[in-house]
Amino acid sequence: MQRLTAPKSVKTNVFQSAPVRRAPGFTLLELMITITILAVGLSLAVPSIRSISANNQVAAANNSILTAINLARSEAITRGNAVAVCPSSAGKRCNNGKWNAGWIVFDDSDGNASPAVAEIIRVNSRSETVNRTGYAGSIIFRPDGTTTLGSNKTMTICYTDTSVSNKCRTITISRFGFVKSVDTTG
Repeated sequence: MQRLTAPKSVKTNVFQSAPVRRAPGFTLLELMITITILAVGLSLAVPSIRSISANNQVAAANNSILTAINLARSEAITRGNAVAVCPSSAGKRCNNGKWNAGWIVFDDSDGNASPAVAEIIRVNSRSETVNRTGYAGSIIFRPDGTTTLGSNKTMTICYTDTSVSNKCRTITISRFGFVKSVDTTG
């Protein structure tokens, strides 16, 4: 019987183990470091997201009131008679209170500053997350686009939770019918 031997170019060692291959995936240490970095990043991002959301709610409330005021002025000019916008809790009559309860735009051609059902042009409901302060009366636009206000009136819209956001918007209504909105801090 002939003995088989390995060629001289191949070295063999009986005690040498097969090469160790690393399994694909993450080690526990790599996973824990990744989760820690993610947690720190989220803890920094969440407060700014709440602030962005609060600022967007203030902007939406501001734009809603601006739209109502500009609609009233536009309708007064278009219809050729007085149109008013006023705070209203039920959407049926003016309550000349806080604008937080909602507001209505109505045709005031009869000049009584009180809307009849047929005179109502638009009704807006309230927003719970913002606070509106300042002028709380009716804004009546004449057919030429000016108001019956004796002087400029302002109202400020702020987010109700100042720990989240202290950004506000102030709306100024001039007696000439021009409306301006600026960012302010509460």
